[in-house]
Amino acid sequence: MKLLIIEDEKDLNNALKKGFENKGFIVDQAFDGNTGYQKSYANGYDAIILDLNLPKKDGFEVGKLLRNEKIEIPIIALTARDGLTDKLKGFDSGFDDYLTKPFEFKELLARIQALIRRSKPVIDLVLKTGMLELNPKTRKVTKKNKEINLTKLEFNILEYLLRKKDIVVRNEELIEHIWGEDSDLLDPPIRSHIKNLRKKIGDSNFEIIKTIAGIGYKVE
Repeated sequence: MKLLIIEDEKDLNNALKKGFENKGFIVDQAFDGNTGYQKSYANGYDAIILDLNLPKKDGFEVGKLLRNEKIEIPIIALTARDGLTDKLKGFDSGFDDYLTKPFEFKELLARIQALIRRSKPVIDLVLKTGMLELNPKTRKVTKKNKEINLTKLEFNILEYLLRKKDIVVRNEELIEHIWGEDSDLLDPPIRSHIKNLRKKIGDSNFEIIKTIAGIGYKVE
């Protein structure tokens, strides 16, 4: 799952990024409203955490712009502005939830997970191809009912490919989704992770993860 955190307090933004990454999320950051809006529009996030008091564009403006352009990514406002007027204005701007500072990370995590479940009810369904099964909720992978131990990166790669089943995933897309948009990784690290993943899931004949030469990978 992929999040965008739009928060101008760098320490808080970085702390949230670390917390969500520890829970298996892929996280991008923006530190002003204009950058946050541009990233929101382009990068296919599962949810957005949005501060209200932002430079360049405030959170209300970002929310309205996205909703006016029919972008339905779930948005949770994270702000010290706890007045009823601000909350009502936030919901009118298209926010799906509203959490005031100070807050507990566990509550923010639970709210994000709930928003994603409501917007994408299939998120908890087991993903399958042949005898291979991946459970996004428990983060377990099994083949013929035998559990396979994967690293976090390997799991995220496999999950993304399974969610894109029957679609060719370009190398660039995989890099952006798994390692984040600021990654400078090139093809060799991807090939190395795919090689290790294939070995662990018993894909020696490339029947599960197919290489599309010069383009990327595909699961059928």
